[in-house]
Amino acid sequence: MERNHYKMGKKNNSQIIPRNQFIFGIFIVFAFILYGQTLYFEYALDDAIVITKNEFTKQGVSGIWDIFTNDTFRGVFGEDKNLVAGGRYRPLSVVTFAIEHEMFGLRPALSHFINILLYAITAILLFKVMSQLLVKFKAAKWYFSIPFLTTILFLAHPVHTEVVANIKGRDEIMTLMGALLALNYTLKYLNTKKYKYLIFSGIAFFLAFLSKENAIVFLAIIPLAVFFFTEHSNKDNLISLTPLFGATLIFLFIRYKILGGLSTPISEELLNNPFLNCTQGEKYATIFYTLLLYIKLLIFPHPLTYDYYPKQIPIIGWSDIRAWGSLLIYIVMGVIAILKFKKNSIISFSILFFIASLSIVSNLVFPIGTFMNERFIFISSIAFVLLIAWFLSEQLPKLISPIKKYNSVMLVIVGLLLSAYSLKSISRIPAWKNDTTLFTSDVETSSESAKGNATVATIYRTMADNEKLKANKKTYYEKAIKHFTKAIEIHPEYYSVYLDLGLVHYLYNKNLPTTLKYFTQAYKINKENPKIFEFISYVFNEVKEPAKKLDYFFELNKITPNLYEIHYNVGVIYGKDLNNISKSIEYLGKAVLINPNSGLALKNLGVAYGLNNNYEKSNEVLMRALTALPQDVQIYSNIGINYKNLGNAEKSKEYLYKASQLDLKFK
Repeated sequence: MERNHYKMGKKNNSQIIPRNQFIFGIFIVFAFILYGQTLYFEYALDDAIVITKNEFTKQGVSGIWDIFTNDTFRGVFGEDKNLVAGGRYRPLSVVTFAIEHEMFGLRPALSHFINILLYAITAILLFKVMSQLLVKFKAAKWYFSIPFLTTILFLAHPVHTEVVANIKGRDEIMTLMGALLALNYTLKYLNTKKYKYLIFSGIAFFLAFLSKENAIVFLAIIPLAVFFFTEHSNKDNLISLTPLFGATLIFLFIRYKILGGLSTPISEELLNNPFLNCTQGEKYATIFYTLLLYIKLLIFPHPLTYDYYPKQIPIIGWSDIRAWGSLLIYIVMGVIAILKFKKNSIISFSILFFIASLSIVSNLVFPIGTFMNERFIFISSIAFVLLIAWFLSEQLPKLISPIKKYNSVMLVIVGLLLSAYSLKSISRIPAWKNDTTLFTSDVETSSESAKGNATVATIYRTMADNEKLKANKKTYYEKAIKHFTKAIEIHPEYYSVYLDLGLVHYLYNKNLPTTLKYFTQAYKINKENPKIFEFISYVFNEVKEPAKKLDYFFELNKITPNLYEIHYNVGVIYGKDLNNISKSIEYLGKAVLINPNSGLALKNLGVAYGLNNNYEKSNEVLMRALTALPQDVQIYSNIGINYKNLGNAEKSKEYLYKASQLDLKFK
């Protein structure tokens, strides 16, 4: 085992190392210095999925059962969307949001406070674990020790800003908390042989799983830590790991019962499957490129962004040196880990820790629905800062002497590193204030992201519609058009953006032909998307001249023939606005042929037949309409009038009476 050549001297540790409470206080204060500004922030990004738009969360305590018994996304979508392979089961952090909602309502300041506090507690747990594992490593100063340096660098690293500043990131924090707590109790059991610590480690690990499934990487990390840094018997080591495997099996069983297996079909939508239409070679070359970017972010965390959606990360092949360079780096890392393995080296442990924790989010094991994310290396960053701390505490003294010179150099290096990390974190955090600040700032970094451009365009459209910002309405619409257009240039099959772009063109300058062009493109891409008809109805309701409406409908009909909505609306215009009953019957009849169960089409067609004095045909159609709309007062009334015109007073009275009763019922 590698050791520092500095001695502790005659004084015992308690005289040199301050009480843990003092060190813990440093971590807590430092965490709040870095992230205290988030106490004034709002909800942002995925907070909507787990908090503001999640129906289970908004039920408070009464929604906890639903949170535990459903896919994490069900609370916001109302159904299982299967957006990502295997689904997501992460109920614990969502339960904390539900409890907060029950007690305090929507209070983002409180949620941000809890995130910072949990982050600080995670740092304390990291320090405690490292202090137990690295007890044989001694430093000249307590603040130059590996556990302290590892923890303070971990707290400051800018790549963590997404996890802490975005409230939803609590699942990452709680997962790491639970895993570190499980490791802590595992070490306590090995040192005391008290079985209660086995129970505690199993519970902690199970809670880590309930926070996020990637806790499973600690099934490799914890045994590695025990192997590298403890000297207990194989029997004791095996016993200490038993509750971890037990917790894993229990979690996987519960997850299977709720979500089923991991064989959910992979999405055919690019934004949920970034490797769609890639060859296998391109897929794996691009994956290794992202693995290289993770290392780059740990070494040089700039620029930072929430958005790595297609096509911010370019699809590359094995002809690209970046793919081969990344592969070579990871091979070298693996070789070093193996060569140093028998020496119980921190280098070997850090590499294996890094690779194990990164594997689950790498797209190599299973598809994760995106290229990469900064939050995915929250756990992996421990390995990186541990390696830095080891070098500064253990290797630098061998290069610099005497001790006074080393202390001065060490203070400068650590001070510069912490200052750089802290300044970057503090400057990055304001982007997370709310959706507007996040999307408008990060689209500059993630300019090739289809989703990022579409999202910021929606923000600009909302700003244009805001009466308080009406002085800049034109500018905001132009920015919305610019970014929506960029989004479909990047992702030509992005059908929802065609709808948004068409609508913005109409809102901006009433450019209906351009609007129809984009609506038509959306329909061509996805004929099953019901939103297209909402958009069409909205726009056509704005057009006042019936003749112009018909012209546009006929143009649309050339591209989308046999579309129910077109024939229905044309039929209504002919009947209601132009009093051309024969044409109204013609088009409403076509609408009914396309959709025989449309109550509205049947009702209007029946009225048209009545206006055309064909009372028997009118009643025939209206009777069919009643099947779809059994509580419609007008239908009963029209049938009654038809019977009156046919000379059937008894039937007329019957239906007019039913109409009057229904009318009274709904008043």
